[in-house]
Amino acid sequence: MITKEKIQELTAHYLEDTSLFVVELRVSGDNQIMVYIDGDEGVSIEDCVDLSRHIEFSLDREEEDFALNVSSAGLDTSLKMIRQYQKYINKNLITTLTNGEQFVGRLVSASEEKIEVVPLIKNPNSKKGAPQKLVEGELKMLTLDQIEDCKIEITF
Repeated sequence: MITKEKIQELTAHYLEDTSLFVVELRVSGDNQIMVYIDGDEGVSIEDCVDLSRHIEFSLDREEEDFALNVSSAGLDTSLKMIRQYQKYINKNLITTLTNGEQFVGRLVSASEEKIEVVPLIKNPNSKKGAPQKLVEGELKMLTLDQIEDCKIEITF
């Protein structure tokens, strides 16, 4: 069986000294390998292909068969690492806290200790039929362990 530790070692070695990093890595009992990566300047298809080839050529299919999928962490996936949050300063997030509270807010800062988000609240004084204006709420300082789920708000 191919171990998660082996795949972590291969990806860490390959991504060392790059702007890319692993967001999530899964290896199932039947050797289904899923690697999700992100980058400080984004992730290209070539980045995924190159990492996939590195992993594939480092493993022996004659010894053990496997399925490998290397993909970027898309905009619709949850943020999991501070490094991801740092890419989205001044962007809106949809956040669900572990206590069940959910809100949309603008990310102000992200450090190893915490993220700071300003909730955006519907303005109760906006006129009916007019476009909804949002007002800023009170700054929230959150640690990753307080966040159940957090995604980038996608607007068109």
